[in-house]
Amino acid sequence: MTSKKYCVSLLCLSLIIILAYAIVAEWMLHRLNETHTGESVAVDLQINENALYGSALTNDIGFLKHGIISRTKPDIIALGTSRTMQFRAPFFKNTTFYATGGLGDSVDAMEDTFDRISKDYVPKIIIFAVDWDWVNPNIRHVRNPPIFEEKTTISNRLNLYKGLYYELWKNEKVRAQLMRPELKERDMIGNRPTIGLLAGGKSNGFRSDGSYQYGEDILHPPSTAERFKDTHQRIQDGNRRFERTEHIDETEFLKLATLITKMRERGSHVIVLLSPFPNEIYQAFMESKGHRDFTLQFEHCVRDLCVAQNVPFYDFTNMAWLNAPDEEALDGFHASERTYGRIVLQFESDPVIAPYINKDFIEACMVNSNHPFQIIPADM
Repeated sequence: MTSKKYCVSLLCLSLIIILAYAIVAEWMLHRLNETHTGESVAVDLQINENALYGSALTNDIGFLKHGIISRTKPDIIALGTSRTMQFRAPFFKNTTFYATGGLGDSVDAMEDTFDRISKDYVPKIIIFAVDWDWVNPNIRHVRNPPIFEEKTTISNRLNLYKGLYYELWKNEKVRAQLMRPELKERDMIGNRPTIGLLAGGKSNGFRSDGSYQYGEDILHPPSTAERFKDTHQRIQDGNRRFERTEHIDETEFLKLATLITKMRERGSHVIVLLSPFPNEIYQAFMESKGHRDFTLQFEHCVRDLCVAQNVPFYDFTNMAWLNAPDEEALDGFHASERTYGRIVLQFESDPVIAPYINKDFIEACMVNSNHPFQIIPADM
């Protein structure tokens, strides 16, 4: 065989292998309800059909959230971590709203998110939920680069295939679903179209307003002991966002102050809040060396910063301060939609956001729903 024929044969064999790899991967993605992960189609389905998005193959939701924000340009955004994902669009009236939670967990990540949003437009109001671990000097603060980028279809697909094969190797539940799929085209709670294995299998995923539906916990709420067990363990061990320290990180705190100034100078009205912990967890902080002094310093420093910048400030670090029982907590550091309804009602003291608060609706929902987590009708 000549070298030319050998090269042609090798090229053909490589193309056949690549094509077979892609065909098999696409078949598995379809079987796992993950076909639209990383695609603009997912953005279209969320905006136009209120689809529920929950992928089990990748944690990257930047393509989804930034895609929706750039198209809808909401007047009000909740900027923060997963602890903003319980704010809901129906909490507000005569305006548009979106929760950015899930795009990062550091001051740098919040600045990256704001900078990307402000390239297209500047939100009128930013509800900025500041997390305690952002200014912990014993936590490594990193930027998480997006996996899926616009206009790079091949790269996006290759990254999705990588996530697919990794989860198949690592996750027994994904393998079981591949063999015998038990997925629903519409979620069991809100009857929305589903995108992704978590949405189709557990009704877990992001709603079209950026909030997160904790499907399994809504359908079958665990006991508070079960919900708080992991957080108590983190506090005891001093790890996974609960590293012990006696003081805040001055460098990260300065970044926080600079970011608030930047958002205001760009034209946004900024409201700062400290997101709630269940009272049981807050008391664990107060009784724990390496957590108590840091937590109190964090609260006081953010309060003083907001006073200095004349920024509305709401300290909801303890759910009990909202008259919210611990039963309303999703886990040890995520309060539920019901608690966040209480928070939005407190915003009435701010004259800028007050006209947009859907007070009568929130109060009616809290009366009409007896669920500890969910108060807004499931299909909204």
